[in-house]
Amino acid sequence: MKKVNYFSTIGDDDEYKDYLPTDYIIPPKKWLGEQGKNYYHNKCPAWKEWGKNTWIVYQQFDIEFKYVSAEKRVTCGSVNQRVFDNYFSLKGEWLYGEHPTIQLRDRYLFWTKEKDVWVEQVTHPLISRYGVQVIPGTFPISVWQRPVACGFNILDYDVNIKIPRGTPLYYVRFYSRKSDSSFSLNRENLPKDVFISSKQHLRLKDYAPQESWNLIQDRLKKEESSCPFNFLWKK
Repeated sequence: MKKVNYFSTIGDDDEYKDYLPTDYIIPPKKWLGEQGKNYYHNKCPAWKEWGKNTWIVYQQFDIEFKYVSAEKRVTCGSVNQRVFDNYFSLKGEWLYGEHPTIQLRDRYLFWTKEKDVWVEQVTHPLISRYGVQVIPGTFPISVWQRPVACGFNILDYDVNIKIPRGTPLYYVRFYSRKSDSSFSLNRENLPKDVFISSKQHLRLKDYAPQESWNLIQDRLKKEESSCPFNFLWKK
């Protein structure tokens, strides 16, 4: 079993030290355990294979906001301006697509000492009931550390969007491209080297946004070449 660690933070806490009280937060929960046992498809091996390494991430507190289409801006009625500025990430160009985009700064940083480990972020189907859709993505945490946040496409305009505490936001799923693996997910304090790497990776994204994926691909090649069993993967 491959071990994955994570630490979560809220807002612009760049040190990844503060979050919410540990006895208040809702940690990611294993997807298979949250589905119930009476579904017929629970017997399907394909369903089990997809779900065995999948966790659900939840909204930690009640939030309410509105996209004002005529003004192309987002307002929030459930928190004060200081919290709004800290929690919501908004960029001008995000609001001009077919559906405007915002990001909630409830960030999860995943890391591992294992090789060939990817994280996949997938929208939870229930979140669309609230008028938003999570933007998916995937990258290899075995060679790249950067926080996973909750990016939304806003589907409903000019109405109050209310997302209660405990609402499933998205799935995080871990997988290996070249091996059949099971994963554990453990909350840990953030090591200094992982923190430094995450800051470097975010800075590269800001200064040279088209170069990150090329660097990831180079690191994956090095990771593969360093494995003594890589000949087993070659056809």
